[in-house]
Amino acid sequence: MTDLVIVGAGVIGLSTAYEAATRGAKVTIIDIAQPGKQASWAGAGILTPTNEHTALHPLEKLRGISSRLHEQWAVRLLSETGIDNGYSKCGGLYLARSSGEVAALNGIVDEWRDYEIEFCEISHDELFRRVRPCANLPAETMPKRVFWTPDEAQVENPAHLKSLQKGCRNLGVEFVVEAEFVTIDSTGTKVRTVTAGEHKIEGQTFCFCAGPWTQELLASQNILLPMVPVRGQMLLFKLEQQLFEPIIYEGSRYIVPRRDGHVLVGATIEEVGFDKTTTEPAIEELKCFANSLIPELCPRTFVKAWAGLRPGTYDGFPYMGRLAELENGFVSTGHFKSGLHLSTGSASVINDLFEGKQPEIEMSPFQPNRLRLPANSDR
Repeated sequence: MTDLVIVGAGVIGLSTAYEAATRGAKVTIIDIAQPGKQASWAGAGILTPTNEHTALHPLEKLRGISSRLHEQWAVRLLSETGIDNGYSKCGGLYLARSSGEVAALNGIVDEWRDYEIEFCEISHDELFRRVRPCANLPAETMPKRVFWTPDEAQVENPAHLKSLQKGCRNLGVEFVVEAEFVTIDSTGTKVRTVTAGEHKIEGQTFCFCAGPWTQELLASQNILLPMVPVRGQMLLFKLEQQLFEPIIYEGSRYIVPRRDGHVLVGATIEEVGFDKTTTEPAIEELKCFANSLIPELCPRTFVKAWAGLRPGTYDGFPYMGRLAELENGFVSTGHFKSGLHLSTGSASVINDLFEGKQPEIEMSPFQPNRLRLPANSDR
């Protein structure tokens, strides 16, 4: 019998397994696909600037803890696995080219000021110094305001997921993947086993980290976990070399340069069910956005487009904690666009809960039963 069974091998599940195994637990992780092949792989690996010490809400505190742990984990995973996950403090540039975007950006600046996050407004000349391709933009498309955040960071999703998998395997985590189906077997208020294809895994503690598919999995236990899959479409370009380092934001869209010359551009926010197909209108809109700021991002350098499904909740907070209906059942899911960023901190606090410890943040905003009724309720 294993100490901990984790269902879902995305970045949340892998991080939870890695942290548990580091603490000495015997862990089995289950997925119907290969590890890290859903939204975790599809994202951009952005780590937005935080200040753990001034954060007031538990979600912002979790974000700050996660940022600190990402820097530590990058060093540790490189030492343990030999895989560089691409962690870098590359800085961020926040642009506004319309009056509406200026107003929205002013609101973000107010938040930075409240949380004492380092930032400064920069001139066009400073923008051109940090992002040389912007020097060639027509005058009418120049940003009205530009802000610089030096603590913006990123990791390269595929490399980070590979390092987590290898780190888990090095610590003895067992993987049961590409299972034809996954079902929960419980008696009364206790999970006994999880069946994954031909495998039946017994465990002491079970944690469900299957992104938007967690809702369907738990419905078999008459547990309703309100969630919605949210599609995000993204583009990939390949330049001959890295032309700039900072992440560039304009509104909800972003451009993320990698060290090898690849550039990611995203992302849409679409509630279309479990549909991961890409659409021409969205792709064209993202292409136009990218080219309007970086002329080198053009048809000649375009590589491909893809989409992932983010797990959304109705109040914007992830579900993390013990399930009221299952005494040995926990969830860690619903992190929406911040799954990779929050993965390290989430792994830490959920493992504290497994061990009966008090996490370093208040967990009540993340309680799984905060928004739901029993699945068989008439209400």
